[in-house]
Amino acid sequence: MATTTTTKERNIKHLSRDYESIKRDLIEHIKIHFPDSYNDFNESSIGLMLVELMAFTSDNFHFYLDKQFQETFTETAAQPKNILRHARQLGFKTTLMGKSAAQGQTDCFLKVPSITTNEKIQADMRFAGKVLRGSKLLGNNGVLYEILEDCDFSTIDLNDPLFATVAETNSTTKQPTSFALKKTGIDIKAGQTKTTTFSVGGHQAFLSLTISDEDVLEIIDVKDNEGNLWYEVDFLAQDTVFDSLVNSATDSTSVPYVLHLRSVPFRFITEYSTETKKTSMIFGTGDAQKFDGELIPNLGDLSLPLLGKDNFTDFSIDPQNFLETRNLGVAPTNTTLTVRYRIGGGLNTNIGTGQISTTSEVLFQVSDSSLTQAIVNEAKNSFSVLNPKPIQGGRDELTTEEVRHLIPSVFASQSRVVTAEDYIARTLSLPTKFGSIFRAGVKSGDINKSSVELTIVSRNNSGNVTTASATLKDNLRKYLSRFRMLTDSIEILDGDIVNVGIELSILCRPDFNKTEVLGNCILALKEFFDITKWQMGQPIIKAQILRLLYDVAGVITVFDMNVNNLVGTVDGSSYSTTTFNVEANMRNDIVYCPTNSIFEIKYPLKNIRVSAR
Repeated sequence: MATTTTTKERNIKHLSRDYESIKRDLIEHIKIHFPDSYNDFNESSIGLMLVELMAFTSDNFHFYLDKQFQETFTETAAQPKNILRHARQLGFKTTLMGKSAAQGQTDCFLKVPSITTNEKIQADMRFAGKVLRGSKLLGNNGVLYEILEDCDFSTIDLNDPLFATVAETNSTTKQPTSFALKKTGIDIKAGQTKTTTFSVGGHQAFLSLTISDEDVLEIIDVKDNEGNLWYEVDFLAQDTVFDSLVNSATDSTSVPYVLHLRSVPFRFITEYSTETKKTSMIFGTGDAQKFDGELIPNLGDLSLPLLGKDNFTDFSIDPQNFLETRNLGVAPTNTTLTVRYRIGGGLNTNIGTGQISTTSEVLFQVSDSSLTQAIVNEAKNSFSVLNPKPIQGGRDELTTEEVRHLIPSVFASQSRVVTAEDYIARTLSLPTKFGSIFRAGVKSGDINKSSVELTIVSRNNSGNVTTASATLKDNLRKYLSRFRMLTDSIEILDGDIVNVGIELSILCRPDFNKTEVLGNCILALKEFFDITKWQMGQPIIKAQILRLLYDVAGVITVFDMNVNNLVGTVDGSSYSTTTFNVEANMRNDIVYCPTNSIFEIKYPLKNIRVSAR
């Protein structure tokens, strides 16, 4: 007769994770399932020693398991190296973790002698040279700042009193003996430019070279013995960068440079170490002294080997043949690299308005080498600067906790344009050296919804809104091509400029001076219609104008307000050719503007007319 063996169900508790709970559960488990085999639970017994060892081991296992699980999430990771790994994985560039330098713009001044031309005394522009990029300025905080672009005084309009004025006069004849020239909006940045060299031997894939200085802000340029220029890219698979060429077309004044994509087989990426505070350059895998044809198998060899047969077996491809190609750029070989870089940064580089007024080193150049050197040196020594706005943006190295909180914003950002807001933001971010986009509007194409209609307007030297030049549009088209979706086609259109004028009357309080009240009203309207405060498609709301004027002291009421469209030539002044029906586009005292247009009061002193009673 067969016997039946019954086994008690093992009721294992999986929720116990600490030492005491695991020990208690093990003792309880032994008492239930092995009551006859072991029952000595004295603290000094061998059995309890084994129970405690198992509880200790389990407790340690759970501790490290929890820690490992914790480190897999950005929000809960505690180890700095793991937080940085998460940052890199989500696209956070390590170079952003180091110090940042303050930057901004300054006004530059130069004194040149006078010269008489056709019985007219004016500035001798032969001495209006060029202050080169790299010239150093000294702030009141003791920090050095460098000029980032050439400051060319020879381009100044002598007929503009804002940029060319009399500096000194003869005490006897009262005739001008020198003129002061002014250039505005010259970019400067805190830091110092340094140079170092690296000797490179034979080919080494992913060669890494570390700059000895700490707190490197940026790599300015890298050159080898053969004159090749090496370009910094975001990732080694990126084989093109934006480059600039001097614009020789008729619109060179508003668009100094032409944008084009340059193929860059000589490229590198940068990595910043939070431990050493040093920056490394990492190069590609290709050998600069070999042709890709020696390394990449013939594409015919990679096709199915059916020549002369009806069947085939599997065949292998050596991945090393592809790893050594130039697909990830080339690595420098048997050469010397000369690296120029800028160091500095920190909170102490921020400085207030008017706090940079001293020059430390001026690199001055004139085009005429026959000029008297003493006068050239006098012009050079007269160079001075003054920052009209604070120089800001400097910060110390990011902490790991700051990096943790910045990771979501980096992940949310993108190097592509998808939404209308993306297109506008990317359009307005076009560097000004390639032309200035003042305002932009975007919408889907009426017929093809995958097409994007981008409407833009620019500004001329007088600050008035104008249509973008052909070179500017071409630069923008090339710029956006790197970020657009594959299926998107972009059509860049000129925005319509609607020139308007406003007429109104006010009733003044009898105890106020009418002329003064009129002047204050015109100033308030001029500020209201300042073109920098207007967007494409923004309507004119009469209620806002009324509220603005009622805030002017002495105004009792406003009446007879009219908005007029100014087209062509009116009273000797030229306006845009865009015709706009104000009455047809006005509802509830709101003048609506088409989405592809922008309102502009071109000549405020002429186009704002206010009468007082």
